[in-house]
Amino acid sequence: MKLSKAVDLFMISMETVRQDTTIKWYRKKILPLVEFLKDPEVDQVDLFDLERFRQSLNRPSKANGRKGKVSVYTIHGYVRAIKRLFTYLRKRRIITINPAEDLEKPRLPKQPRKGISPEAAAAMLDAASDNPRNYAMLLFMRDTGCRAGGVYNLLTENLDILHNKALIREKGDKERTVFYTPETAFALMIYNSVRVNPNHSDHYFLNDDTHDPITYDCMYKMFRRLAKKANIKQKFSPHQWRHAAVRSWLLSGMNLKSASEIAGHSSEKVTGDIYGTLDENELQQLYNQTMVKILHKN
Repeated sequence: MKLSKAVDLFMISMETVRQDTTIKWYRKKILPLVEFLKDPEVDQVDLFDLERFRQSLNRPSKANGRKGKVSVYTIHGYVRAIKRLFTYLRKRRIITINPAEDLEKPRLPKQPRKGISPEAAAAMLDAASDNPRNYAMLLFMRDTGCRAGGVYNLLTENLDILHNKALIREKGDKERTVFYTPETAFALMIYNSVRVNPNHSDHYFLNDDTHDPITYDCMYKMFRRLAKKANIKQKFSPHQWRHAAVRSWLLSGMNLKSASEIAGHSSEKVTGDIYGTLDENELQQLYNQTMVKILHKN
C-alpha cells in the first residue's frame, strides 16, 4: 500500500469523531512527508526516512514550503502527527513494525503560555460591550477557559444560566462541565433576550447575519475586529483567552488537579507542562497569597 493511501485511511478514521480543524491540521502536517519521500510503499518507510524528513524541516525545501527555518514548536507538531499516523497504521495491522516509535520529538523550551494579558482582555471586552453576543462570548471564554469548540458547539439546552454552569463539547466527542461568574450569567441572559433564531438552531451562539451556528472562522474574525478596535498588538485569538484563564486559576491558588479537570486536559502533567512554569514575580505573588491564608488561620 502506498503511503498516500495509508494517509487517506488515517484521515477517514477521524471523520465524524474529530473536529474538521483537527483533521485539517493532521493533513497539513502529514502530506509534506508523502511528498518528501515521494510516496513509497508504506511498509518500506523506516526510522531513517522519518529522521531525514524531520531534518529537512529546518532548511528551505518543498517539504515545508518555507524560505527559512521553522520553530521548534512547529517541528514538534510535525513529529507528533507522524507518530500518531504510524501508531494508527500499526494498530490496524497495515504495517507490522512502527518506524515512528523511536522518532524523537524536539525538546520544547520551558516557556509558559500566559495568554492574553488582563489589560488587553479588558480592552477587548470594552470594545465588545455594544454587542450582546460578542460581550457574552468573551466573558464565557474568560471564565470557563474552554476551547473555541466549546463555544461554537455550545447547545442552548446545555447552558444552565441559573446555576452558572454549562456542559460543553470539544475535540469531537469530549464533554465536560464548565463554570462561570454571575457577571457572565447576566451577559448570557442579556444576549438570550435579543438573540434572533429564525432557523430554530439548537446552538446558542449564532451568526448575527445568517443566524446559523457560528464557526471558528466567524469567531476568529470577530476576535480580530475587536483586537483592532481596542488597538491590541499582542496575540488575541480564542486560544490566548483559554491560556489566560487557566493561568489565572493557578496564580490564584487553584490546585493543579482541579485546574486540569476544569480545563479538560488529559492529565495534570499536561496542565503542568503548559502552564505550571511561573516566573519570579508570579511565584512571589502565589507565596504571599498562601502566607496570608496561613497567618489568617492562626
